[in-house]
Formats: sequence, structure tokens, C-alpha cells
Amino acid sequence: MLASAIALSYAASKYPVLPLDLKSYQELQEQANPFFDELMQGISYLGETSMVTTLTIIAVVTFALRRQWLEAIFMMATTSNVLLTLALKELIHRARPYPMPVSANEFIQNINQYSYPSGHVLFFVVFFGFFAYLAWINFAGGARIIVIVTCAALIVLIGPSRVFLGAHWTSDVVGSYIIGTIWLLVLIFAHQLAIRRRVHDPT
Repeated sequence: MLASAIALSYAASKYPVLPLDLKSYQELQEQANPFFDELMQGISYLGETSMVTTLTIIAVVTFALRRQWLEAIFMMATTSNVLLTLALKELIHRARPYPMPVSANEFIQNINQYSYPSGHVLFFVVFFGFFAYLAWINFAGGARIIVIVTCAALIVLIGPSRVFLGAHWTSDVVGSYIIGTIWLLVLIFAHQLAIRRRVHDPT
């Protein structure tokens, strides 16, 4: 998985568009209809800064109210995907399919011009992936099923939505899924390690 991420990142840094990108974009555009348009826009909206902040706060508070402090801390730690995204965008410097609207913040505007990786996809994979993982080990019954299915659906849909809206190429999205999964696994491993240490040293 790491080798795939490195290879795709290198290709993205060298080629503005890969063979699959234009074809997949055109195929998604053929699916356009009012319902599909609204669905794609709604999914992408969840990755905007204000929604990312809101969702993170909700997740942290959810576990804090349950007095699961370690889980609350790790949900906050999922925001590390933002720093990972910024670092990779600066490293790869791949232009977006279409220019982004001008931002009042020059730094953010410059970052927004870069297409690889997709910050939305990275956020969805890491945040919703980790929330689903915590739901699996901490929730029960219908609540567990609803959370996991919802998180999985959002992760699956965010990639096509970013391509459909012209914000990213398919190769951006695929790379982001791979990188996000690697980072998600790192966080899960760290969480499991923290649990083991807490069990062996409860003080």
C-alpha cells in the first residue's frame, strides 16, 4: 500500500493528467441529474472547513460524555490529516482540474490551487474511518450498525463527488484513499497500543 502511494504520488508530481482521469470524469458527468448533483454537492459540503470543525467537536464531545477520554483524544488526533494534506500538496504541486475561487488568505489560496491529494477524501477516510473503528469496539446493537454503515457510505461517496464537481482528478482521489488508509491504520495501531499500555499500567 505504501509503495502504491509513493508511485502514484510520483506520477501526480510529473503528469498534470493521467490516462484514467479524463475518461472517468466524463463518465461521471454522464450521470448528471438533479438528484445526483445535490447528492454530490451535499457529500462534498461535509468536507468544508466549518463542517470538519463541527463534526470533530461532535465526535470528541460524544466520547467525552461517555467518559472515554482516550477515544476523545484520538478523535481530535484525526485532524492530523490536515497537516498531512498540506505537506503533500506543497510537495507534489499538482494543479487542479479547474482553478479554485480566490481566497482572502494568500497562503490558503496557494494551497487550494494544488490538487493532490484531496483534503476532502483524506479527511473522510481518516475521520469517518476512525469513528467507525471506535463504533465497532465501543458501541453495540443498532447504533453500531448505523454508525459503521453511514461512515462507510460517506467514505465511498466522497471520492466520486470530488471528481464530479471538478475539484480533483480521479488519480488525486485514488491516491488520497490509499494515503488516508495508511494514516488511518497508523492511528488505529497507536490507539490499540495506548489501550494495551493502559491495561498493563492502569495508574
